[in-house]
Amino acid sequence: MNLKKNSLVFVLALVGLAAQAQLRLNIQGTAPADVKMVYFLGDPISGRSDLDSVACVEGKWQYEKEVTADRTVVTILADKDKDNPKAWTFLMADGVSSTADLATGTVTGSKASIALNSSMRCLFALWMAGEKTQEAEDEALKMMRNAVMDNLDSMLPTVFIPLIADGMTAGDLQQLLKPEAPYYNHPAMQSARTRLDLLSGNSPRSIGKMFTDFTMADTHGKKHSVSEWCGKGKVVLIDFWASWCGPCRGEMPNVVAAYEKYHDKGLEIIGVSFDNKKESWLKAIDELKMPWIHLSDLAGWKCLAGQIYGIRSIPSNILLDGEGKIIENDLRGEMLGAKLAEIFGN
Repeated sequence: MNLKKNSLVFVLALVGLAAQAQLRLNIQGTAPADVKMVYFLGDPISGRSDLDSVACVEGKWQYEKEVTADRTVVTILADKDKDNPKAWTFLMADGVSSTADLATGTVTGSKASIALNSSMRCLFALWMAGEKTQEAEDEALKMMRNAVMDNLDSMLPTVFIPLIADGMTAGDLQQLLKPEAPYYNHPAMQSARTRLDLLSGNSPRSIGKMFTDFTMADTHGKKHSVSEWCGKGKVVLIDFWASWCGPCRGEMPNVVAAYEKYHDKGLEIIGVSFDNKKESWLKAIDELKMPWIHLSDLAGWKCLAGQIYGIRSIPSNILLDGEGKIIENDLRGEMLGAKLAEIFGN
């Protein structure tokens, strides 16, 4: 999978557990002498931005508070580092007494807190550096996976799973999704369940299954069923996207290049939009120069095709062979080109 920077703002939606139980945060801290205030946020990846603060006196501070069980992460930052996430520190809100040194970025406390802090600080440094190499991305994914699999007795998996689930193996997911796990019913684990269904053959998108037909309107309002193209001898890529989706637009040059290279060899693409405004949909098709078939019911996330195939994030795609059998999912970037080269040759 590709680690997308937009995941920082919309891939995660960690709204926490419904339980109303309380737990007490008790954090002792130190900071550079010029720090006057220390601020506390929730999970910065999920976008939870509730704010609290304490005074820092002569480089020392203490934070004690009762919080509800929907809190997962505590993000700690000095007043001078508000705009520098690379300098923030992180703790799990697990009720374990902890310490945080804002000068060095180190924490003590639960095993999960130490793993979370190390991983989050590395990730923010990576994201802010704009590092986009495959090696850097692979390292980030490996780091998050290790943090998750080493802390299955904590709530830490809820932080990283929405970012990494679509790259996890069936074995990892089976180990992760055990009913006794403290995070088992957390909504952030849905992406892991979807991925396990996919790999286990229990999803309409599972490899080896025949495509499921659906009917939607094209850009002129004419209704079409995808069976007009699927199962007719050509390789078909059903590509789920939207004009408002930044990563979709960023990926589209790869899809265009694939179409131009392989269309004459037998590749068809069916674009399925999650747009809800026709004008925006048509404008994006024109701007991005997408010359293939386009369908949409302009229902946004309630898109019929998305409901049928269980699409919960975009960009996403399904690759079908000439018989209409699913042979791959979610091919992006170099992976799409490599798979098509395997099928059609260079």
